[in-house]
Amino acid sequence: MFKATEMSKIVILGPKTEMEKAIKTLYELKVCHVIEHKKIEDLDICSPMEKANDIARILVKIRSICSYLGIDMKLAAKKGEMLGIKELERHVFRLDSELEACLNELKCISSEINEKSGLLKSLEEIKSLDISLDSFYSFETLKYFVGYVKGFENFKKSIPSVTPKFGLQHKQFGKGALIALFVDKAFSDKAAKLLEGFEFRSIDISRLTGIKGKPSAHIGRLAKQISILENKKKEINKKISDIRKQNQDLLILHERFLSEELEKAEAPLKFGSTESSFVISGWLPKKDFNKTAELLNSKTKNKIFIKQMPIEKGDKVPVKLKNPKVIRSFEFFMDLYSLPSYKEIDPTFFIFLTFPLLFGFMLGDMGYGLTTLIVFWLLKKKFPKAKGFFNILIFASLATVFFGALFGEFFGAEELFGWHLPRLISRNPEHELIPLMAFAAIVGVIHVNVGLIIGFINELKAHGFKRAFMEKFGWFFLEAGAALLALSYAKIISISPFAGYALAAIAVIVLFLGEGTKGLVEIPSIFGNILSYLRLMAIGLSSVGLAIVVNDLAKGFFHSGGFLILAGILVLVAGHAINIGVGLLGSFLHALRLHYVEFFTKFYKGGGMPFKPFGAK
Repeated sequence: MFKATEMSKIVILGPKTEMEKAIKTLYELKVCHVIEHKKIEDLDICSPMEKANDIARILVKIRSICSYLGIDMKLAAKKGEMLGIKELERHVFRLDSELEACLNELKCISSEINEKSGLLKSLEEIKSLDISLDSFYSFETLKYFVGYVKGFENFKKSIPSVTPKFGLQHKQFGKGALIALFVDKAFSDKAAKLLEGFEFRSIDISRLTGIKGKPSAHIGRLAKQISILENKKKEINKKISDIRKQNQDLLILHERFLSEELEKAEAPLKFGSTESSFVISGWLPKKDFNKTAELLNSKTKNKIFIKQMPIEKGDKVPVKLKNPKVIRSFEFFMDLYSLPSYKEIDPTFFIFLTFPLLFGFMLGDMGYGLTTLIVFWLLKKKFPKAKGFFNILIFASLATVFFGALFGEFFGAEELFGWHLPRLISRNPEHELIPLMAFAAIVGVIHVNVGLIIGFINELKAHGFKRAFMEKFGWFFLEAGAALLALSYAKIISISPFAGYALAAIAVIVLFLGEGTKGLVEIPSIFGNILSYLRLMAIGLSSVGLAIVVNDLAKGFFHSGGFLILAGILVLVAGHAINIGVGLLGSFLHALRLHYVEFFTKFYKGGGMPFKPFGAK
């Protein structure tokens, strides 16, 4: 629980004729973290298996088809007949050709529909002018403008001031109008300027060039053509949908199979190689070594050599945490921060103990705890993939109920149906808060010193007693000296302050010898770390303060009676919902900070490499 899974460093050596069997065995066992081989003079990098290219080509094609068909690769596929590589290749490429033909035809039809729709739109826009489309040919001396103007009557009166020669067709809409204005090209600039003054908005009629007759003569024909094209489009889409229905399970099934086969086929790229043999370097959980060796020898008829190697200084050992199921959810915080290195103590168990408690200290209310407990339990059922995270919040909710009982609070109230809730300590701002502050500080002292003790053990294991003593015990002397001085000057105990000064002096010397100048510079930090735990009280006070305000506000509505009772209920529900939301966020983030900043800095280095066994997703 406190240590990562013990690893064995291994080397596997064998003839290339047995390499595929070895890969298959390791893939099925899923216990070997393979170290990528770097090319050296005597040992080249191994080549992938011959079938890798074929598999990769088919796999790319399958994924491309699935993407076109919108198939979600995470869907569960029904078990079905597995095709051989060649048969699968023929099927997939035939499917791809069929799909490509459909998509090309769809593209052409869509393009034709867009073109005809644009033409239809232009015709419908100018239909009301009832003007022949022959008028819109390109003329050497004539310029035309088609579009909408505002203030049509004034516009009509203004045209003669620009040119005496013009033609105007129009359809009036209120004060504006759709117009087709024909002017001599010599006056076209002046006409354009005039139109601009009447907020002219032109219609694109470039598509109509070459069409003869009235717009109404073409509208029906075009609408029918578009309808026929839309029907063709539906038929092709149905064909694509049928392809999807018929092949979805087959494609998902074979995509997963080929992904696994490709991983095996490309695995040799991580191996070392001579002309006739291969070498695999890696890590195995120590308990799995014998089983792995026996199976490899059995599958290759003892043609494989596998040996445990000594772990050398500088080896980057992959880390596989081993915690009981109930604690495993809290590994989330290690993934979020950094895995412990192989020799470090895994702090997951301590986080399992302290994160919910610090969280519960801040949110501490029986009503809030029960509410969040129900919400997170339901969310865990709804989103099973995130159950680890919701497990953390469920533990935190239980701790919130526990602290709520200590504080005697239920939705911020200290009385329930006239019964005064018992409490061990109060955090109501109207009461004495010194005990609460002292409680928070004591929590800080305990938490920080647990971190120092873990740090001492880490250093003891890594570098021996002397270095562990020098680096960690100085802090204990310093805390003890400060405590003696405080108790002595406060006359709580009758002891000379000299004892406190003596301990503090010893602490300074030890810290300097252990950590040099850095240790002296960091002396104030230990007290800062402990004082940081006063936020447990501060966050809780803000939460209970808001809860009291909500309750008092609602009480005013209830006393007024009538419909205002509903308003009071609304204030209670909304006010406490907001307070719970804010409290959850604040308590989570501050509990996280206390662990990562105040606790971890006393012992944790991290930087562990995750154990990724070959074959495991």
